[in-house]
Amino acid sequence: MLLRVAEAFTAIGGAIDRHDDGAVGTLLQQAQDTCQRAAEQAVGETKAYLVNVGTALQTWQQVWPRLGEQPEFRQAVGREARLWAKRFTELAHRDG
Repeated sequence: MLLRVAEAFTAIGGAIDRHDDGAVGTLLQQAQDTCQRAAEQAVGETKAYLVNVGTALQTWQQVWPRLGEQPEFRQAVGREARLWAKRFTELAHRDG
């Protein structure tokens, strides 16, 4: 499940890079849903991390329509999405 979370964040970063704003909104929601499902199965540190990331995704969804056109914001979200993709990939390999 953590690899699915990582894939969701990779997709967000790619959509931002392509300036596919319609896809970004959908992908943010899908990533939040995936994080929520993963958090239901996770324990400890991983569960807390998933919950925190889910909260960040919710915030991004709320502000994306207003701030998504600003280059600095786009870059920040894309950068964070790629970092989270990497982190969840690491967690998936660690947790097996």
